[in-house]
Amino acid sequence: MNELQVRELIVKYASDFTDRYTKAYGSIIARVDNGTYLMSRPGLVLDTIKDSDLQLYDMSSGDAGKILSTRRDINVMIFACTEPSAIFSKDADMLRPALYDLAGIVGTDIKIAEDTTAKSLLAALKDRAGCLVRGKGIFSTSSNMKDAISIVKIIEKSIEAEMYGDKIGGIKHLSAEEALRTRQMHNHLYSNVNSEKHVDFVNISTDELDVRNNMIDYANKLKDKGLFHGSWGNLSVRLNDREMLITPSAMEYNKLRAEDIVKVDINTLAFDHIQRVPSSEFDLHAAIYREHPDWNAIIRTHSHGLSVFAAAQVGFKITDPALHQLLGDVSASEHVEPHTPDFIESILKELRHNNICVIANRGPIFCATSLENAAVMADAIEDTACNMLGYNEPLLRAEEE
Repeated sequence: MNELQVRELIVKYASDFTDRYTKAYGSIIARVDNGTYLMSRPGLVLDTIKDSDLQLYDMSSGDAGKILSTRRDINVMIFACTEPSAIFSKDADMLRPALYDLAGIVGTDIKIAEDTTAKSLLAALKDRAGCLVRGKGIFSTSSNMKDAISIVKIIEKSIEAEMYGDKIGGIKHLSAEEALRTRQMHNHLYSNVNSEKHVDFVNISTDELDVRNNMIDYANKLKDKGLFHGSWGNLSVRLNDREMLITPSAMEYNKLRAEDIVKVDINTLAFDHIQRVPSSEFDLHAAIYREHPDWNAIIRTHSHGLSVFAAAQVGFKITDPALHQLLGDVSASEHVEPHTPDFIESILKELRHNNICVIANRGPIFCATSLENAAVMADAIEDTACNMLGYNEPLLRAEEE
């Protein structure tokens, strides 16, 4: 890409840092070519970065240039300072995974760089896609902007689990063996998945086309609300008695087209391989539809507040009588390693009495009669979780007390 294209890319993706509770300050750095890079002015609110905030630098200048020159696999770097990350990184020795996505996409544990020199950052990044900087926050790296932002978000919500988890009994970390297996499985499942620019448009009815486009609209609405980010999160709709439509694996929601949505047989799990590869959790969606013929939509979010409950492996009561009668409580599944025979059963067990389940060490799943109802549930229950945890209360004041 040329300089103009990289500038447009940075400004476009900066809006992905919009968050309902946490504001991130910092800088975005992106390689233009092997001789230059763009960097935004430091200390800006990340979701407000505009073209005039970006300056072109020679690769021979600054610690950012040293990292990009040393690591040719890195094209994007992000410094992100949030209140939780600055507080946690001040005294922590490392960040251990209590959420599977931290182990999968970032590393089996997250190191702390003592300063922002290239030497310190490169050492902390060994075999990892991100690290923390002592007392300053998060540093993420990737070959692309989407994953660099996802890494920031995943590290941030893992830190929030550490900061807020004591309020609900404490979080449960993955074992070193689980973290390593998750890292290896993630690299296997997501490497080059759906990397083709286009797939053929299948012959579908007008009604089905409407459903597909509605799914894309809702995926982007959930992204705007901070419930999805990047390609993380998935949703599905029951198409008929035999088939469901589900979002594809590892694709950005703002780039989805109708033909990218995948049609899967609910009973056999078969899908036409001229299509995209479906979300890695498509077997879970199908199992839920088989067991609950009255549910027609499922949303699996990666929201922050409910991820704290997932890390703690606990749910909570819904105290509003009318809402409780409609949804039941927010239950939590037993901790079972994903992609094992007992994993789906552990979730089905909790959904037999409730529409919502917090999947242990992963995140929430919402089931409803329609996509609209599932989206409303996801938004409302995330707010409930954040309010219960005290997301509106300044952490620094609590620390000082």
